[in-house]
Amino acid sequence: MDDVVDGYEMTVAVEWMVEYILEVRGSPPVRSVTIIDAADIDQVRNELHRELTTLYPDAGRIDVTVIRMSTVSSIDSQSMFEEDGLFHP
Repeated sequence: MDDVVDGYEMTVAVEWMVEYILEVRGSPPVRSVTIIDAADIDQVRNELHRELTTLYPDAGRIDVTVIRMSTVSSIDSQSMFEEDGLFHP
C-alpha cells in the first residue's frame, strides 16, 4: 500500500516474524524469533542487522541463518465481538 501525499511517498509498514539461528564466535548457536516492523524484505534485513548489532556490540562477527520470514497477519479485535459484547475467538 503506497500512496503519494503532497509529494511524499507513504509506505505502510507491516509486522514481520523472523526466525533465525545466531552464531557469535565463542558462543554456542542460538535459535531465536523476533518481530520487526518494516515495509519490505530489504528493510527487514536492515532492521534485523541493527537489532543484532545493538544486542551484541562487542561481537566482531555475527553469522545469521534465517530459517523463516513471513508477515504477521493481525486480527481485527472488533470482529471478534458480537453486538451484545460477547467474545468469540
